Amino acid sequence: MMPSAPIVVACDESGNDGENLVDGSSPVFAHASITLSDSDAADVMTEVRARTRSQSAELKSKTIVQPKHEATARWLLQHPLLESGASVHLTHKRYFLVAKLLDSTVEEMAHAEGYDMYADGSALSAANILYFLAPSAYAEKWDEILLAFQNFLRAKTAGEATSTLERLNTAFVKTLLIETPTRDFIELAYAGISHLGSLSALQLGHGIDHRLRTLDPLIPAIGATVRLWAKASGKPVELLHDAAKELSPERIAAIRDDLAKPELVSPREAGNGVELTSVVLVDSQHDERVQVADLVAGIARVVAQRVAAGEDHPLFDEIKPLISQDSIWPDETLMNPEQARRVATRS
Repeated sequence: MMPSAPIVVACDESGNDGENLVDGSSPVFAHASITLSDSDAADVMTEVRARTRSQSAELKSKTIVQPKHEATARWLLQHPLLESGASVHLTHKRYFLVAKLLDSTVEEMAHAEGYDMYADGSALSAANILYFLAPSAYAEKWDEILLAFQNFLRAKTAGEATSTLERLNTAFVKTLLIETPTRDFIELAYAGISHLGSLSALQLGHGIDHRLRTLDPLIPAIGATVRLWAKASGKPVELLHDAAKELSPERIAAIRDDLAKPELVSPREAGNGVELTSVVLVDSQHDERVQVADLVAGIARVVAQRVAAGEDHPLFDEIKPLISQDSIWPDETLMNPEQARRVATRS
């Protein structure tokens, strides 16, 4: 039997600040993917240009997100071709950072004890509890922890990693002096700091052919995108992606390996591997499929930013059906203290 031809998925992003999750230009990262054909994408872009009266060879999302073009944005999001041919993966950056903090400390500690925090939902519960409750419990001290952790993972040298880890340790100690309902979660994270040394080595590229970008939301977004379309189509996936320096050949190879063998990260994922055949980096100016993805990503980011701020947006109902269920987004309904504390009884 001949192998299946891959499904071609065009992607672009909006709100990309790389690994700066705390104080970048946008609190939200949006990664859109579409499966439209060349001709369908060209027809869509021709209509968008006509509706916005744009003369630009490459109409960018900054045009369509303007309030005066809301009707055009709504037309695009409601286009029949996007109903089954588009998806948006959203990342709430601060929540992502909180989840990574727990991932790198508490989860590592639990893993060493043979306990899978993801299997029973305790990891999600703990991340949401800290995201929603820690800011009011610790005020600026919580921000100190998050900033120190971010700077630690972004360190470019061993010396910088050492100094930022010391600052993270100090920030934790300050919070542990305060009695709050979330103190035991802070204690767990602090207890897991010892696991950060090995992570730091990988972050600096020691022993591997590329530097890890643990905090870059583009990397998990690509993984989620490939899994989504591979499972929806039953085919391997070829990505067309707007050029991004983060997508080096070494990093793409690592992503392909992780997708093919997810059991290496989590044994419960055995048998769920998917195939990423290639990532083709293109100039969006020359590919209208990527241009459509850019428009969808830009609209999604603007809407999600408003939602993250607790405000309504007139396009929320239109963008909601396109949002991936694998998006990284805080959810108050997942705050289950008893579930989240299960790790404490095993560590």
